[in-house]
Amino acid sequence: MKSFLSFLNIEFLLGKDSNKNWRMLLFISLLLMASIYSSHSADQKIFLISKLNKEVNTLNSISVSTKVNLMNTKMESKVTSKLKNKGLTNSNHPPIKIIITD
Repeated sequence: MKSFLSFLNIEFLLGKDSNKNWRMLLFISLLLMASIYSSHSADQKIFLISKLNKEVNTLNSISVSTKVNLMNTKMESKVTSKLKNKGLTNSNHPPIKIIITD
């Protein structure tokens, strides 16, 4: 009972050998602060990773939709229908290959 009361009265920090106890208390406090900092830093990195993953997914979907739009725009039928409005039509004759020799 006496040791419990001396603990409650914080005699272990005020007695003769209190230097050892203060050093141990300081060491444990530093370890706790390092642990808390490490945990906080890991949490920040996890939040950053999730934010970047969302951004990558968004950019990936934009890229896919842009590729689909480009493929649809490049289709021959789409091009001919747009050019018909301007008065251009398909040629009835195939192209002629020009060969230049020196």
